[in-house]
Amino acid sequence: MALQNPQLVRKLAKVLGEAPERRLEQLLTALARQAPELATTVTGLLAASDSLVSKYARLHGVQAEISGDAFSDWHIEHGRIESGRGWKTLLGYAEDEFADSIAAWRKLAHPDDLKTFDAVVAEHTQGKSPTFQSTCRMRTKNGRWTWLLLRGRIIAHDGHGQPSRLLLLQRDITDFKEAEEAALVAKDAAEAANRARGTFLANMSHEIRTPMNGIIGMTDLALDTQLDAEQRHYLKTVKSSAESLLAIVNDILDFSKIEAGKLHFDQLPFALSNLVFEAARAQAVTAHKKGLELIVSVAHDVPARVIGDPARLRQVLANLVGNAIKFTERGQVEVAVSVDEQLVGSVLLRFAIRDTGIGIPTARQEAIFEAFSQADDSTTRRFGGTGLGLTICGHLIQMMNGRLWLASVEGKGSCFCFTARYGMDSSVVTAAPVAQLGGQRALLLEHHPAVAAQLAGLLAECGIEVSAIDDPARAERAIKKSRAVGFPYDYVLIDALMPPPGGLALVESWHGSACPEKLIVLLTTEQQRQDLERLRALNVGTHLIKPIAPDDLLAALTLLSGSADEASPILAPFDFEVNAATPDHRRIAVLLVEDNPVNQELARRLLEKRGYQVTLANNGAEAVDCFERQAFDLILMDMQMPVMGGIEATESIRAREMRRSWVVSHEFRSVTIIAMTANAMEGDRERCLDAGMNDYVAKPIRPPELYAAIDRCLMQGNSNEPAPPLPGEEVTTTSLDLAAAARDLGDRELLLTMAGMLLAEWQTHLTRIQSSLQAMDASQLTMAAHTLKSLLAMFHAEKARRLALDIERATAPSSGSAVDWPRCAQLAGALTREMDRLKPQLDRFVRGDQTV
Repeated sequence: MALQNPQLVRKLAKVLGEAPERRLEQLLTALARQAPELATTVTGLLAASDSLVSKYARLHGVQAEISGDAFSDWHIEHGRIESGRGWKTLLGYAEDEFADSIAAWRKLAHPDDLKTFDAVVAEHTQGKSPTFQSTCRMRTKNGRWTWLLLRGRIIAHDGHGQPSRLLLLQRDITDFKEAEEAALVAKDAAEAANRARGTFLANMSHEIRTPMNGIIGMTDLALDTQLDAEQRHYLKTVKSSAESLLAIVNDILDFSKIEAGKLHFDQLPFALSNLVFEAARAQAVTAHKKGLELIVSVAHDVPARVIGDPARLRQVLANLVGNAIKFTERGQVEVAVSVDEQLVGSVLLRFAIRDTGIGIPTARQEAIFEAFSQADDSTTRRFGGTGLGLTICGHLIQMMNGRLWLASVEGKGSCFCFTARYGMDSSVVTAAPVAQLGGQRALLLEHHPAVAAQLAGLLAECGIEVSAIDDPARAERAIKKSRAVGFPYDYVLIDALMPPPGGLALVESWHGSACPEKLIVLLTTEQQRQDLERLRALNVGTHLIKPIAPDDLLAALTLLSGSADEASPILAPFDFEVNAATPDHRRIAVLLVEDNPVNQELARRLLEKRGYQVTLANNGAEAVDCFERQAFDLILMDMQMPVMGGIEATESIRAREMRRSWVVSHEFRSVTIIAMTANAMEGDRERCLDAGMNDYVAKPIRPPELYAAIDRCLMQGNSNEPAPPLPGEEVTTTSLDLAAAARDLGDRELLLTMAGMLLAEWQTHLTRIQSSLQAMDASQLTMAAHTLKSLLAMFHAEKARRLALDIERATAPSSGSAVDWPRCAQLAGALTREMDRLKPQLDRFVRGDQTV
């Protein structure tokens, strides 16, 4: 055999060891000379192998074409596409329309996608992946772009290790890409819709909360004046109803959370009985106009205070009581609260709302709990409503760990019951039943049996013996008889609605006569206005408005018996001077920027009540003009106004502060700006503070919150506490409030430790700022100023903190403009001088030479 020739074996080993394909011909030539038969065999095997690969490629090409794909065999070294011409058909071209070359294919590919394709092939060539995959846009015959998915692998390399042969699968994914693009467009549209909805909710909230601010604020002001009982009752009802509406507006702001199942429930302690009566009284006007009795009864074992979400309970009660009144033409509506289950730490309460209305057919009792559904089609036409209320109530009650159900008889009335679980307020001890009036007697003249039973029960709990009579003639005889035997009643309670000789006709018998009984007249909200003047004329000073709460009845009895403590809130005179200006309030100049006339009046009255001097501006542009003409201690800035909004006005004012002409000859003080906004969306506070405002008050404006914000801000800038100096301005006082710092930390030893640590790193902080300035390294300067600002804030070093804050803002990447390095250097110099003034005081504190 030729292969046994040692010389040939050496030659083959040498050639094969080098292994380049280019030298394969040398091997075959050598074989042809030394072993012609073997050379012929090897050549045949190589040809068969090449043919087999080609057939394999063609086979897969046919399979690919059958599936709608194109499978190609690329000979990279020669630039040819040897097999698989289906890629032309895929793009709409004829097979002989142009050459089967890689160059022709690349001309049809999108340049941007071609770069990506080359990159993934290069990674595959380096052995980083067994195959490669990419997407590429290819130009079709009609001039459009179609998307192809490209998958392949390299199956051969040349003598230099470069790819020489590549198998490529091409699949049309245009439909997929279009669907993907449509999905992205839909996603963008949904996100835009979400943003639009958020903006809509914010704007709607602002538009609703602005008049609500006026209603609640003006009601507060009216309640802060001399009022009679009738006026005070009306205004309290207005305020309670307005706050209920405000709670609903706040629910609108949480609309997205409701959709996402993330509706938030507060856990707050509240007086349950008060809330139930307030919710009923808000509906009482409507009930009494229809001639209905509205009865509220809270069982004696119901806890006085519970822990839960009072606004959600009020919302459910308002809906159910409102429905009961709407669908009842005569009779009564009763709200009853009882304990369903008592556990350690929690109580399951049952609320029952009963009416004597139209009732609900049995076949419709389940359907009414569905959205947009009522008892029948005529109900909507007759009574109105959307049919959403019960659905919403059902969801809220489920979140209260309760359930809602109905018992109703058509034509006789309905009873909606629900349970809700609440935590127990362990800080409250349930008071024992009132018995200080024990041994006294009362006659109750009331025509309605349910009301009579309720009041009789309340009187009995107070230790009073009760005679309940529903006939005026019998009542009059009982009163005369008790007088005749020298044992008159202590109290007589008369329903003013009863016809003569009862009601007001009986009350008139007390006029001008020495009657030993103390008289209490029971009125309804509808009856109150027309009868109060008559009662005043009859010199009857005690009356109660239905529905009557136990506390109201007890207060009236205690007042008439003369046993009330002078310090009791029941008898305490209203303090009209509680919010008046005090000697501590200097004549502070305030610029009030508000476009709504009602809110202007409200805020002006609240400010003037404290003795402030108020200037009005109707929008942000007017505010900037006023600021240019006059110095103010405080600016109250509405956020959404015509012409110029609050954010823009604040930024303009802050910019003007640095270049006002009078700063040179007067001590500079940065004006305090407090935002007032009804746009209570997440992030609004941050937007206000980022714009340069000092604080933030949400509308509707509550006087305590407004005054607290003003005091917080002005305390930092009062006459005893100079404002931060301008760069280069010398000041002789320091700004370091160690007493406030100690109060914040609540631990003097901890404050001493922190002060020692700050002193130890004092020079390090200043060096970092100076080195960052010299290197003009904005990011490092921002970080150094931010760190120092936080430390200075801990010690209430306000002037130094403000200077560090100004450096941070001037160099922060979000500032959007080039860094003003000369100004930064001025600020850093002023900061260094201020810290030099602070250090001796902090040293004395650490050594113990100074106490706080």
